[in-house]
Amino acid sequence: MSSFDIEFAAVTDIGKIREKNEDNVLISSGLGLGVVADGMGGHSAGEVASSIAVSVLAETIRKVNNGQLKIPETFLPKLDTAERKILMAANLANAAIYSTAQSSDIYKMMGTTLTGIILDYDCATAVHVGDSRLYLFRDNKITQVTTDHSLAMEHVRRGLLTRAEADRSKIQNVLTRAMGIKKNIEFDLLRFPVKINDVLLLCSDGLYKGLRETDIEDILRAGKEASIVKLCKQLVHAANEKDGQDNISAVLIKILPPKPLTFAQRVQRFFSHS
Repeated sequence: MSSFDIEFAAVTDIGKIREKNEDNVLISSGLGLGVVADGMGGHSAGEVASSIAVSVLAETIRKVNNGQLKIPETFLPKLDTAERKILMAANLANAAIYSTAQSSDIYKMMGTTLTGIILDYDCATAVHVGDSRLYLFRDNKITQVTTDHSLAMEHVRRGLLTRAEADRSKIQNVLTRAMGIKKNIEFDLLRFPVKINDVLLLCSDGLYKGLRETDIEDILRAGKEASIVKLCKQLVHAANEKDGQDNISAVLIKILPPKPLTFAQRVQRFFSHS
């Protein structure tokens, strides 16, 4: 069990110019899960892809936790259980999107980004594909944990563009990896320890195109005493005010000191260990 408590908040907004919100967010304190998916493909296709991504990911994790679904022994046995669980769930979600895309001309070009994280045993385990992001705010500093799977960032890695040039580039929206495009895709898998007072931010590109990392850092630093829900709304509102050209989604997760156990919980824990 974890030695901390967790608070979750999620906000999604259509933005100023889009006709539909193709982003989907999901939080579950019971699963220790937060997810952001940014769909693409036009019409209702992007909305469908991102919805399948978050729902299949969460449902698979729930079934594994409940013993309704087993992770095959041959599935990446050298990885940690949490890594195997979230990666299997992401693979099943991708298969579901790909299958739906192949079944209809309306959905043929649909796909989605996915950034999801589960917290357990004082660790965060994230699965990621596309250009949605996971940030860690720790000791008043923000760090991007994930790597964008975009043509612009590929050019940055190869030294062809600076980060500032990439942010203004016309190829910024061209993804090199996304869910639903292929039957099998490669996800990034990340596992790292978390500590009390850490804040994790998962967001679609609508948020970080409206706000620079320094802007996000300033809002999180100034709002340390604010409720996590209020802070999440503030981030999305600020991005919408400054840009608003895309759907904007954010999930905030705050790591808190553990609450004291009630007498009933102490009794239950005693008998479960005896």
